[in-house]
Amino acid sequence: MRDPEYSDEQIAADLAAAAAELGEPLTAAGYDAWQRPRAAASPALLIRRFGSWNAACAHAGVATNKTRSTSRRWSDEDVVAIVARYLAEPGSAGTFADYAAWAKDQDGVPSGATLRQRFPWAEVKRRAATT
Repeated sequence: MRDPEYSDEQIAADLAAAAAELGEPLTAAGYDAWQRPRAAASPALLIRRFGSWNAACAHAGVATNKTRSTSRRWSDEDVVAIVARYLAEPGSAGTFADYAAWAKDQDGVPSGATLRQRFPWAEVKRRAATT
């Protein structure tokens, strides 16, 4: 099934409506629960379209929580080394979805969502391949 098309204006309106109902700062988790029963774009689609959750909310003029303590727990070099470790694992599919599933079973590695706050998947894979 193909994702429906969402205009930037529709996305902005949906984010503003969610923020009005849920309050600000708007979290991706709160928006996710809000959008599920509606015909609104998913947080994952918003992140792909705008590059990050904060950028999507900024586009809509919606406040977000600016603290990203979990994403700063690892340096860029740490994240690249962790992805290199994942890619070297036997059976690694090399996909973001496979990394996210692998990360759930590991201690001390960023989740898929945290990783995406730092790097696009293709970029971190490219960097990990050169380590």
